[in-house]
Amino acid sequence: MASLTVKLGTKAADINEFKGELSVIVDKLATVIFEAAILEDTLCVCRSELTKEKEASALKVTGLEGCVKELEEELSALTGQVASLRTEDMRRHSQPSTSRASADPIVPRCLYELWVHAEAQLDVYKALQASGRASEVELQDKHSKARAAREACRYDPLTPDRDDINSDDANHLAYDSWYEDMYVIVDDV
Repeated sequence: MASLTVKLGTKAADINEFKGELSVIVDKLATVIFEAAILEDTLCVCRSELTKEKEASALKVTGLEGCVKELEEELSALTGQVASLRTEDMRRHSQPSTSRASADPIVPRCLYELWVHAEAQLDVYKALQASGRASEVELQDKHSKARAAREACRYDPLTPDRDDINSDDANHLAYDSWYEDMYVIVDDV
């Protein structure tokens, strides 16, 4: 009986030891289950946020595609306008001159026509630039061409442009009797 009591005591000690280990394992399992639940909740929140971000991105992409389509249509329209302006410009340059011969051999009539054409282009590009359809660089290019054409007609480069003169001078320049006096009108045959 004493040996049985010793065995029973040993078995009771083993059982208590196993209970302690089991308690530690149960505590660890509870901690792991708790952490897994937290991770699952976090994963759920992340998936929800990702879904919302995807939906927002899809809406943003749709909006941007709409903007791109509008810009492409506007670009196409502007390209068409530029092409028609260039075609008109090429047509005008390719037409034979209907001018009369210059009475002044120093300034040929064709140079004066180029000057008038350059000034007209400058006016067109000023209007386009004011409406935002032409860049400052394009306007400056037309301005320099108009200035070069004016200088080719033997005007002093220091003479102010039309934009720089007062209205009385502009009205005087608008009246072109001086030009009619310089160039004799010849009836077409």
